[in-house]
Amino acid sequence: MIRILGTVLWLSCVVGQSVQISVDRNRITQDDLITLSVEVSGSKSFASVNMDPVKKDFVVVSGPGQQTNVQWINGSMTSTRTLTWTLSPNREGTLTIPALTGTVDGKTFRGKPIQILVKKTSNSQGNEVFVVAEIDKDKAYLGEQITVTYKLYKRVNISIEPFQIPEFQGFWVENLFSPQRLQYRTVNLKGVKYQVATLGQMALFPIPSDKHAIPSLRVKAQVELKKKKRRRDPFFDPFFDSFFSETTTKILVSEEQTISILPFPEPRPFDFNGAVGSFNIISNTDRDTAKVNEGFTFTISMKGSGNLGLFSLPEIKFPDQLEAFTPTENFNKDVFRDAVTGTQTWEYILIPRVAGTITIPRIQMSYFDPNEKKWIRTQTNPIDIPILPGEKSAVASSGLTKKEVELIGQDIRFIHASSSIFTKIGKNEWPRSVLFFYLASIAIFIFPVLLSQVTGYRLATEESRQIRGALRTALRELRKSNGDPFESASRAIYSYLKNKLLLPTQNLDPARVEVLMEPHLSEDKMKELTGLLKDCDAGRFAPEGLEREPKILADTTALLKEMDRQL
Repeated sequence: MIRILGTVLWLSCVVGQSVQISVDRNRITQDDLITLSVEVSGSKSFASVNMDPVKKDFVVVSGPGQQTNVQWINGSMTSTRTLTWTLSPNREGTLTIPALTGTVDGKTFRGKPIQILVKKTSNSQGNEVFVVAEIDKDKAYLGEQITVTYKLYKRVNISIEPFQIPEFQGFWVENLFSPQRLQYRTVNLKGVKYQVATLGQMALFPIPSDKHAIPSLRVKAQVELKKKKRRRDPFFDPFFDSFFSETTTKILVSEEQTISILPFPEPRPFDFNGAVGSFNIISNTDRDTAKVNEGFTFTISMKGSGNLGLFSLPEIKFPDQLEAFTPTENFNKDVFRDAVTGTQTWEYILIPRVAGTITIPRIQMSYFDPNEKKWIRTQTNPIDIPILPGEKSAVASSGLTKKEVELIGQDIRFIHASSSIFTKIGKNEWPRSVLFFYLASIAIFIFPVLLSQVTGYRLATEESRQIRGALRTALRELRKSNGDPFESASRAIYSYLKNKLLLPTQNLDPARVEVLMEPHLSEDKMKELTGLLKDCDAGRFAPEGLEREPKILADTTALLKEMDRQL
């Protein structure tokens, strides 16, 4: 009898324990909230539920909340323990809360899927309150600024909770405006008056990525509406209710927008480092003259609007007579403009090591102007600065560069203070030394004779070898070009003429080349040669050379080969 009673009690506990999973409604709009409940009857503890599958189509706004209900019916106690979550839909359409699984009192359970129909909330004149993401363009180049402004439109009294600006995948973000408190102004939207406030404004710069999208902003708000005769939702805050109105909780969501990335026009300039916008670059020194071993400041300033800070200057090759230290960077932003505008500076400390006039080279870079839709080049002017001799004591004490000091430090590291260990030469070892010195003496007498014969031959054939190798040397200069193609082309032409005509120097100009080559080239080739050299000068020192840049190396190669055949 006792066994039967125990079995019945066990069966009653198992049968009496039940799990119910439900929602408060299954037809909502995108800005509505639903309540998901997991109710367990006859258990000793709350259920443990895996909510990860729900997060695919819903955002968990709050939860889990816990509630326990105990009832006595006909002398027996029944208890229910309920967990609740507040959910917000991610999108419109027919969404599914998947079959939830969990455990209660050590036993597992599995629910059934629940379908939710979500209708789109159109941000039109029929809505009382909504959030939009306004962008100034939906097509942009990599590095071009896109300004996004999140705005809140309302026709009723609302209060919003603190919100988080979403992350922007595929963009570099600069914050333009974050209000401390919302400032509303009245606007007319499609014939309906609204009060609008800016929630935030950002400057976005597209970077290489698989996706470029303006994500949705989600704002939780308490919205005051005219009271209707309906059952009060237990999750609405009754504090905001009044005699004529009641408050409902809404999740305001802006629409996600996709940005299309436009390709840059080809060909790209060789000195393009990613600058997009409108820029002007200048340089200056803090003094007109300097002394040996006394440093001075060289400043590069770039002013303009665009993706400042997202690109770097081209590498600057200072003369060997100058020692350059790592620059310090500074950016002053114009806070009164929506576009990212300001001045970026680089300051170098330069120390001259020899007296004389030293030329600081020009700095040039190409940028893409999205308004003009074309490539533009900006550059500085070279700076000549006279270097005066320094004090003798200063030269004697500071004449070494940092590199030389480092090398000396390495050499000193190998000097040992311990006494050297000498080994005694055995009797059978000294004849080898005598033999070595004997053979070395013979070589000393023979080597000058052989050297004079070889050197004489090399000197006799040097000019002919220089002429024959002129084209090969010039083409080698073109192939190893890794910088300005105009400079490489002009250097190759002048090097070829120097070797071919046995000139003492290759410091030539188009006018001098015309005089030298007139007896050797036809009129057409002469015009082509001088025109090419003038184009090289224009490309090196003026922005107009961008049009000729893609073909300059190929044209130079073809011209050199044709000239070599005529010469």
